Amino acid sequence: MAQVSVGEFVGSDNPAAYACINSKRVDLLLVDSDCRARHALEYQGTGHHQGSAAARDAVKKEALRKAGIGYHEVVAGHTTPSELRRLVEKLVPDEE
Repeated sequence: MAQVSVGEFVGSDNPAAYACINSKRVDLLLVDSDCRARHALEYQGTGHHQGSAAARDAVKKEALRKAGIGYHEVVAGHTTPSELRRLVEKLVPDEE
C-alpha cells in the first residue's frame, strides 16, 4: 500500500501521541496475508534531509519500532533497482 497514514495501522491510548503519529505517512507499507502491517519502506529523495525532516523521521521510526513494524530506507542515488527488489523479496517471503 502506498502513502499510508501511520495512524491507520499504529494506535495509541494517548490522544496527543495518536495525533502525532496519525499525521505521519509511510511511502510504502508491506502487509502480510492477513493485511497486518509488517514493514514500512521510506523513499528518501535528494531533498529529503531539510528542515525538521530528522525530527519527523524520528517520531515515525519510534512509533513503528514500538509497534514491531520494520522500517527500511531507500535512498535516492544509493539504492539500485536490483537492491530494492532483493530487499522486498527478503521482506515478503513466498507463501507456498
